[in-house]
Amino acid sequence: MPGVLAETTLSVSDGPLTSENAAYLRPSDPNLPVEELRKRYDEDGYLFLKQVLPREDILEARKAYFEYLAPTGVLQEGTEPVEGVFNRTKSIDDYPGIGAGHVGGNGRPGGDSAAQFVDKAIEAHYKDWYTKNVVNHPALYDFIAKFTGWGNDTLTFKRTLLRNNIPGSKPIGVHYDQIFLRYGEPTAVTAWVPIGDIKINGGGLIYLENGMLYWRVEYTIIA
Repeated sequence: MPGVLAETTLSVSDGPLTSENAAYLRPSDPNLPVEELRKRYDEDGYLFLKQVLPREDILEARKAYFEYLAPTGVLQEGTEPVEGVFNRTKSIDDYPGIGAGHVGGNGRPGGDSAAQFVDKAIEAHYKDWYTKNVVNHPALYDFIAKFTGWGNDTLTFKRTLLRNNIPGSKPIGVHYDQIFLRYGEPTAVTAWVPIGDIKINGGGLIYLENGMLYWRVEYTIIA
């Protein structure tokens, strides 16, 4: 339901976000009874949670990520890697993001000058500080196992997306993850985990209200 937004100017690839067309996600406490969390998930199509994963573990992963990207010159000199401060003496064209919207057909973004950054951004998906300390973090696994009721039958997908956005760069395009990730039944649960603090104007996640209903409408029409 449209409502109050931040006082700062926000926009996406197809125009501005205003209080007429956007609102904050409804926050939920992970310590609520699981029945209440499931009810909210069914109603909204999402759960906006904080404090599921230990902050210090996420910041360690963030530090390792930016240390890995640092040789590309993406970070401002004199700043700590964990801060992730972009070097504004560089061109954003040399640091393209990966994922939907950056290049036609979701192909490999960027030209020759961006090759090192793109390669490292992709290789980061296979580093232990990401695969073990974020994707397969015990706290995340345990929460999903309890929330879904799957228990020890809970499985994590091998394919994930570790994204970055440079200030002023093209945002991730609108997409439908059930198709985009190419895996999973409608019962799959997607977890978007910010690697550190993200301001409302710093590249946060936008979710289409009642988006979980559209596939049902589409398949009903086809049927």
